[in-house]
Amino acid sequence: MTEPVVAPAIAPAEPATERVRAAVLSVGSELLLGDLTDTNATWLSARLRELGVDVVHHLAVKDDLDELVGAVRWLARTARLVVVGGGLGPTSDDLTREALAVAAEVPLEHRDDLEETIRARFASWGRPMPATNLKQARIPRGALTFPPAGTAPAFALTLAGGPTPTRVVALPGVPWELQQLFEQHVVPEVLALAGAGATVTRVVHVAGRGESDVAEVVEPVVAGRPDVTLAFLARSQEIEVRLTVRAEDPASARALSQPLVDEVVAALGPSVAGVDEESLEAVVLRLLDTTGTTLAAAESATSGDICARLGRVQKAAAHGFAGGCAVYSEQAKQALLDVPRALLDGPGAVSAEVTEVLAASVRNRIGTDWGLAVTGVAGPDTVRDLPVGTCFWALAHPDGHVEVHGRRIPGDRTQVMARLGSVALDLLRRRLLEH
Repeated sequence: MTEPVVAPAIAPAEPATERVRAAVLSVGSELLLGDLTDTNATWLSARLRELGVDVVHHLAVKDDLDELVGAVRWLARTARLVVVGGGLGPTSDDLTREALAVAAEVPLEHRDDLEETIRARFASWGRPMPATNLKQARIPRGALTFPPAGTAPAFALTLAGGPTPTRVVALPGVPWELQQLFEQHVVPEVLALAGAGATVTRVVHVAGRGESDVAEVVEPVVAGRPDVTLAFLARSQEIEVRLTVRAEDPASARALSQPLVDEVVAALGPSVAGVDEESLEAVVLRLLDTTGTTLAAAESATSGDICARLGRVQKAAAHGFAGGCAVYSEQAKQALLDVPRALLDGPGAVSAEVTEVLAASVRNRIGTDWGLAVTGVAGPDTVRDLPVGTCFWALAHPDGHVEVHGRRIPGDRTQVMARLGSVALDLLRRRLLEH
């Protein structure tokens, strides 16, 4: 056998013009079969970027030893860091340990300390350890191990067969375990590779405008700034303006980016629904709190999604959200919010008239300052010959006045529902700014 190629660590990166290249390898046949969405790769890419590393590959591979070994070796030829997520469980299809041992040309060895840690974990749960979990105590010889967050020890080793050594970090696929172990043990490994430097992406959330319209406003503001990477991300409910800058550390990068963020926000004006982690619904709740007013919602087409979005924000009730009604059927509209039968038979359940009544009625019934209501045709079928995407939203003001808006919203059923909820919340946000 050739000499072992496992090393305890890689020397820190030299001060260089090129950033460290990294790859994320996600293990699991369920990812390729479409049974699961690979959220781990998204999370890892964001964190690696913040730490000054360029992620150049995302790769998913099925639970097959040869495929895994080939994927690791291929990625190691192009990246100095490979983060592997998944395949560290106790079952026969968990093959990451075996694959990395083959790729490094070293044997697996049983670690008594890891077995003791795993047994202790099961004991703390009041359960005996199944014999199959002994597999998780086998680690490639020479690898640096990290104590498990669940039952799967993570580890790191170095492959020295490529043009430069490649550090490979193996993490469990369970998202909370992967994230905890990454923060506690992998971040120092990454910083040792990447050296000084951090990348921060600031996000400006824009509601009620199209991507091309937003680009026409923002691109001149960012022009002539080679230190800034500008990108636009069109989501169902908003446009994200993403401004990425690099500095010595995250705090410096954030400070460097702030004047530019302020310029972009000023250029976009009232269409800015939030900055960074602040969602549209969080902004609405903040403004309700600031104005000392309260809100109730009546939802037909969105069937409770607006209330759910508001309710996911911590202390939503304390910030002015009282609750609402999902009045999907005509019967519910009549029984709960007193929509007249004549309106349902005349203009119809999806109409400006019915939406206006819903907004006023939910405000009065629950006793809030504002009442928000939506109706629409989310699809896939038309309603009364109204095309899919026909939507109305109404806002009952504290003085009793009700304003109603309507238009056709593009997209499939999920997108129409998300976008309708957002245009309604954005209407409330704009009126709260004026209040």
